[in-house]
Amino acid sequence: MQNPFKIFGLLTLLVSASPAISDFDDPKEAYEFGHAAMMSKDWLDAVNAFKKASESQKLKAAANYWQAYAHYQLNQNAQAKRLLERLIKTQEQSQWVDDAKVLLFEHGDGSEPAAYQQAMDEELKLFALQQLMFNQPDKALPKVQALLEKTDSIRVKQNAIQMIGLSESEKVSDLLFEVIEKEKNVELQRSAIQMLSLRNEQYSQEKLAKLYEKTKNLDAKMAIIQGFIHQDNNNQLLKFLKNEKNPELSRQLIQVLGIKGEVATLKDMYKNAENDNRRAILEALAISGDAEYLYYVIDNEKDAKLRQQAIQSLVMVDDDNMGDYLAKLYERAKSDSEKDVIANMFVATDVDAAIIKKLLKSEHNKQRKERLLSTLMAMDEVTALQEIYHQETDTETKADIIRHLGAMDATDELMKLYNENPDNIDQEAFFQALGMTSQELNEEFLLDRFREGNENIKQSVLNALMMQDNTDAMLKLFKAEKDHEVKKMIIKMIGVTNPDALIEAIED
Repeated sequence: MQNPFKIFGLLTLLVSASPAISDFDDPKEAYEFGHAAMMSKDWLDAVNAFKKASESQKLKAAANYWQAYAHYQLNQNAQAKRLLERLIKTQEQSQWVDDAKVLLFEHGDGSEPAAYQQAMDEELKLFALQQLMFNQPDKALPKVQALLEKTDSIRVKQNAIQMIGLSESEKVSDLLFEVIEKEKNVELQRSAIQMLSLRNEQYSQEKLAKLYEKTKNLDAKMAIIQGFIHQDNNNQLLKFLKNEKNPELSRQLIQVLGIKGEVATLKDMYKNAENDNRRAILEALAISGDAEYLYYVIDNEKDAKLRQQAIQSLVMVDDDNMGDYLAKLYERAKSDSEKDVIANMFVATDVDAAIIKKLLKSEHNKQRKERLLSTLMAMDEVTALQEIYHQETDTETKADIIRHLGAMDATDELMKLYNENPDNIDQEAFFQALGMTSQELNEEFLLDRFREGNENIKQSVLNALMMQDNTDAMLKLFKAEKDHEVKKMIIKMIGVTNPDALIEAIED
């Protein structure tokens, strides 16, 4: 039987479509993502997710504990210690206090608590019962149940629930269901539901279905929905959805149906669904990989927001024809905002640079052109930008391309463009681009351009040196300069870059 927490982690990642931590408005979603990140050993993601989850007073203690645990995995002991000490001091009544003390002691950051020896005894006992479970499960099961009822440690309870769930005894479903009904801790209740959902038997499914209909607990209902991903019982999910009034639960049900491949059903539902459910159905169809129906929705949907939702959902779909489809869609887009959404999709779906080059030829709106050029920059298409530069006639667009090449660290390409025709290149943009690169610049080249240039070029060269933090070169220019006003310009730049260097300039 598979590890239920690993499966739960995978499901959470699928349903949330691998969001960034900043995408979470709901601390509960962040908490679930944190556990999924821990299963993948993505400790930094776990830290950030549990930090977000701790904004909920209900989840604060648990989130602080797991955040500290993840900090320890990253060898960030000081951060972990502060979190745990704050948890112990400010949340004295929490079930997590004893576990926090044990975790501190285990990492040498706390004195041995009275709870430590008890916790170690319980974990040793649990380990012994685990060995006994493999050989004499009938004898081990009641002892694990007794330990579960007796201990106050969340960790021990969680391990005990998992051990009960892995047993093949016929009594397990009733034992887990009893935990679900009696347990007040949401995390432990969710663990019991997950273990029960892994039992591929009709009796367990019936118990979960009855619990879903009976309970008003949103967390329990969410866990049951997620649990049904392990079952070949899509009809039950459809039944839940038909009777569900809560929008959040409806959305979760639709997403799980998408993961389970109920494409035909979801397509039928889309026609008569309300807008919130329509958005969820689009996400579910994307998860299922149905590009064709998403194309159909984009081409026929009248609601602009739903069209854009369908376009954005394409990021989850793998289709060889998507680049050509997005290009045609861009050309016939009905609004600027829709063009912006499609331009973002070019990067997300990694379309061929030739498609964007073709669109640039027919695009006359400067803002749209800038967006497409930024897309090529994000795709690291240096060669494509060079080709467009030579074909482009608009001076502002050519200057934008030069700046993009600077942001891409393409110093060699910039120098090549300059040497081809130094009189026609936008000098201000060129030197700004040089300043943006992380590579060390040809100092003599810059100094020569300064000496030969007019006031604007002098200013541009100084800007490049300032961006490169090259105070030494500016001091050389200062010492050689005869013009009083230009000297003041150099002093101003040195003052911004390195005020201490002004002392040397004054003394000289």
